[in-house]
Amino acid sequence: MNERYIYYMVNLNKNNNDHLEILRKISKTPGASQRKLSKDLGFSLGKLNYCLQELQTKGLVKIKNFKRNEKKINYLYVLTPLGISKKSKLAIRFIKKTMKKYDDLILEEKFKLTSTVGNIQNNIGIGHNSNGQDIELEGKVEENKNRTKPLFKTIAVNIKRRTVKVNDVLSTFKGKPIPSWIELSLIDVCNRSCSFCPKSDPKIAPDTHQKMQLPLIDKLCNELKEIKYKGSVVLCGYGEPLLHKDVNIISKKLADVSFVEVVTNGDPLNSKKIRELYDNNVNKLLISMYDGKHQIDKFNKMVKDSGVPDDFVILRDRWYGADTDYGLKLTNRTGTVSIGDQEEVGKYNKCFYPSYQFLIDWNGDIFLCPQDWQRRVTMGNMMQEHIFKIWDGKIMNKFRKNLINGKRKENPCKMCNAEGTILGKKHANAWNDIYVSR
Repeated sequence: MNERYIYYMVNLNKNNNDHLEILRKISKTPGASQRKLSKDLGFSLGKLNYCLQELQTKGLVKIKNFKRNEKKINYLYVLTPLGISKKSKLAIRFIKKTMKKYDDLILEEKFKLTSTVGNIQNNIGIGHNSNGQDIELEGKVEENKNRTKPLFKTIAVNIKRRTVKVNDVLSTFKGKPIPSWIELSLIDVCNRSCSFCPKSDPKIAPDTHQKMQLPLIDKLCNELKEIKYKGSVVLCGYGEPLLHKDVNIISKKLADVSFVEVVTNGDPLNSKKIRELYDNNVNKLLISMYDGKHQIDKFNKMVKDSGVPDDFVILRDRWYGADTDYGLKLTNRTGTVSIGDQEEVGKYNKCFYPSYQFLIDWNGDIFLCPQDWQRRVTMGNMMQEHIFKIWDGKIMNKFRKNLINGKRKENPCKMCNAEGTILGKKHANAWNDIYVSR
């Protein structure tokens, strides 16, 4: 009974999974021939042709013959706008159905899957191409009632606090520098609409209300543990993280493998919530205050009532107007924001962001950095691949090498006006040594 259930989970909607793989591969390598797609996906030409015809019939893929003959190996394949949308929907559906089947298994069998299951477990992962990455699926995880991890002391200044984790920590895995700063976008919605944020324009960054699922968090934790990660994971990204109902559980899980920070606008906070974040081993809670100086007293009282250490919380004044750039370092977010007195695009050429960090969106898509609000060029998806494979992958290395050498020549980087060299010099030098030696 249990083995059949697991087999069903792994092979759930096989046809849709094949389609998802094909759509993702075409998205990553537009114009790839059928022979290349067949080789990269591990499909026979017959199976691939059958799937491609289905996708074409549904209007998801365009098939072009670049040599004007009848040989299918000379066809090129590109996603239609409908295909791009369908790719995202299939990915979401896969996560949800996998979670649903697992929940049913827990309820009906009270069964916990661990490493003792053996070969069956090796087939389970997030995404069709998870390559048997072991994921320990658990039953209900309880929030902490009291903190179980010491509070890491850092200087309560924004850049200085990041310097401690970025410039002072350079770890390697398989001889390659690994990131020391990872941002997680837990949820794609914000309760505010700030004029200096792309979320203020629904045409650029609409609130989709999509949220990161716990199996993705579990996979991330396992892989960070595997590479012996020593950096920070920051809950921030493209939405307000405290709107995610599982933020306490997520913080607890991540705190086992990293230092956890939460960046919030403070609206969902009260003294109880601050205490819960602290008890679930968050290392820093950063509150951006947009309404005025009166918020200082408001949040100081919350902190005092919560009983957490004073240095657990950092208050950031963000209530200023356009004449003082809203109290922050304005950037154009890769061409999506033009408000304020910003630097000209092209002033800065080098950038170290991809040398020491990346951002994971709610669905597992990995982007170069939090400046990229276009979200059109993904480095990969962690549901499909190990994060280190993406980090050291062909796409990421191409952007990283170009930016280290001052070549902002491709989207989204060529539209970005962020300085990009304030942090991460040690990582950039280490990567440059690797590139020079090749």
